Amino acid sequence: MNIKKLIKIATLIVIATIGVVFLVFYRPVSLWGDTHYEPVYTGSMEPAIPVGSIVVIKPANPETLKVGEIICFKIESESSTTVTHRIFNITDEGFITKGDANEDPDQWIVREENVIGKVIAVIPFLGYLGYFVRTPIGFILLIIIPASIIIILEIRNIVKELKKNKNKPA
Repeated sequence: MNIKKLIKIATLIVIATIGVVFLVFYRPVSLWGDTHYEPVYTGSMEPAIPVGSIVVIKPANPETLKVGEIICFKIESESSTTVTHRIFNITDEGFITKGDANEDPDQWIVREENVIGKVIAVIPFLGYLGYFVRTPIGFILLIIIPASIIIILEIRNIVKELKKNKNKPA
């Protein structure tokens, strides 16, 4: 295989990867049905969930949740801020949560309607990439430049094909 083909294949793989990252982190909060993906930027759940991880969340019936399970929730119904903590206790008013690395339980009570779902998986370090893509320099480096390279390569291929067809006898 020649170098040009390897470069094209590598470029396509990089673009496909960036496209997936873009879809997961920059646009929709949920993909593939009811599954949600949330980045973790604080160390309150270490070592279970390292800083920079992505948590995969599935909706769960609040009545089935148990002490010790990790949930993702909004502190208030109108808030866009999400928190991922472990259920420490369950009361009639809602859930008392606590980060694994925190000494004390959270000061709020999570009402059932504020529960987004239960954490079913943790993907370490991928949150850093999602955060980087949202910065101007990250967007330029991971989206604009690779997309521009692909567009330029495709324009070159089209021009080359047009020249080839033009030089062919009719």
